[in-house]
Amino acid sequence: MELFIDILGWIGSGLYLLAFGLNSARKVKSDSLTYQGMNIFAGIIMTYYTFSHGAYSATALNTVWALIGVATLINKRYGGRVVSNDNEERINTNN
Repeated sequence: MELFIDILGWIGSGLYLLAFGLNSARKVKSDSLTYQGMNIFAGIIMTYYTFSHGAYSATALNTVWALIGVATLINKRYGGRVVSNDNEERINTNN
């Protein structure tokens, strides 16, 4: 089981690096499903990996990293952020 967890750690680390490299080379946009999907998946894998090794600060970091990816995709899907008021009006942040 320990070997499996270590392999997951390598896969997660590789995905982080692949996503970063593709974005740096301008092959994917930072708000694309591909980029954010790789970061979300890597974040989930690395959350499990770091938790299983008792590295709780890294577990928190990877959890937040994955949640940022989810929030980015939700924001992109709905075209902006929702402002809380009586009308719940939408503000377009794509300007």
